[in-house]
Amino acid sequence: MGAKLSGRDWFYRGYALLIYVFLFAPILVVVMTSFNPTGRATIPTEFTLEWYSELLDDTQLMTALRTSLIVAVVSASVSALLGLSAAYGLSRYRLPGRGAAQGVFYLPMLVPAVVSGVSMLMWFRNINIELGWPSIILTHVVVTLPFTMTIILTSFAGFDTRLEEAAMDLGATPWRTFRMITLPLVMPGVLGGALMAFTLSFDEFVVTLFVSGGGVQTLPIVVYNRIRYMLSPEINAIATLVMGFSIGLLAIAQGIIIIRRRRERSRQLETA
Repeated sequence: MGAKLSGRDWFYRGYALLIYVFLFAPILVVVMTSFNPTGRATIPTEFTLEWYSELLDDTQLMTALRTSLIVAVVSASVSALLGLSAAYGLSRYRLPGRGAAQGVFYLPMLVPAVVSGVSMLMWFRNINIELGWPSIILTHVVVTLPFTMTIILTSFAGFDTRLEEAAMDLGATPWRTFRMITLPLVMPGVLGGALMAFTLSFDEFVVTLFVSGGGVQTLPIVVYNRIRYMLSPEINAIATLVMGFSIGLLAIAQGIIIIRRRRERSRQLETA
């Protein structure tokens, strides 16, 4: 039989339950409304897919969705490549000012989004970069790179450099050693960082609003413009899809990290 819960235990459990209700109740309301035939934020007595069907016929929303997907894929790919390069350099080379250089990478995480948006807008105008696709992608790379690099750095933290040394002792070149030994071992961290960057880029709104220039509109910007004037049921439908997609990506990223940690523990037990 399990141990009897004390009054304090029940209090903590009830308090945690209230926090979860406070955090997730608005999300549940959006999800329920997307299936409500009336399109209102009430408990539906019947369920319908009408708003999802109308969503597919909404050209503006579908175009914005495609734009967000393209921007997120490109930004995540570039961020993963740069994050891998930065993580490799920071973990392998003990150069003067290494700690300061690593701190610079983390600055975008600390600066408020409004400040980042204004700064990026002024910078693009000073260097004559057109506002639109280039400015949005560059900005998203800057925003997501610290998160990607942090995740990849954790892969290098438990890396056994003796494997690289053994490969080079057997005649492998530095590039071949990196491609055949280093990259496969840190790949879970790279994939996890890329998935995190994709999610952050897809959901980014504040900074994108400053640097989009009005010509290119991502999904968060279109949704914001729609709800300023009317609350369309299609917004609830696409919000439900985006939430499910984002939660799925985060779950995959977390699963990759957990699998990597288990493999590291198994490797450590085998070598012990």
